[in-house]
Amino acid sequence: MTTKNINRILFLITSIVFCSCSNEIWYSDFKDFSDGWKSEDSATFSFNETPNSKGNILINIRNDNNYPFSNIFLISSLLKDGVEITTDTLEYSMADKTGRYLGKGFGSVKESLLTWKEDISFSSESKYSVTLKHAMRKNQNEFGMKVLPGIISVGISIILNREKNE
Repeated sequence: MTTKNINRILFLITSIVFCSCSNEIWYSDFKDFSDGWKSEDSATFSFNETPNSKGNILINIRNDNNYPFSNIFLISSLLKDGVEITTDTLEYSMADKTGRYLGKGFGSVKESLLTWKEDISFSSESKYSVTLKHAMRKNQNEFGMKVLPGIISVGISIILNREKNE
């Protein structure tokens, strides 16, 4: 089974799980990497025609067994109408103490769904974008890694909070 097919299956399963809940996925998109995540390859996701609604922004990370770390550092930015409204440096655990990856998935590919922002108020009159960059470096090295191996794709999902919007 190819990585692309595994990614499709993981996306389908994630979509089914979220659609069965009281909230709805309004937006979901991924950026795929063929040979790891290069430091100059920021992943930007733009979305327009946003409903007047509150929602959560989740970060999706797909990794395989070539990912050498137990965590990941990200720099995440949210822009509204081209103006940066927030930038965060984030750290997420990717593996437990035994080295087993925490994400869900089949075979060597795991997908982690990481909460970034909750209860963001979206306006239908605005255009939004999210930019993700990795900020990984090896211990004792002041410079970041040029290529982060084992990261297959990154993405975001916007989950609208139905009960909070009614």
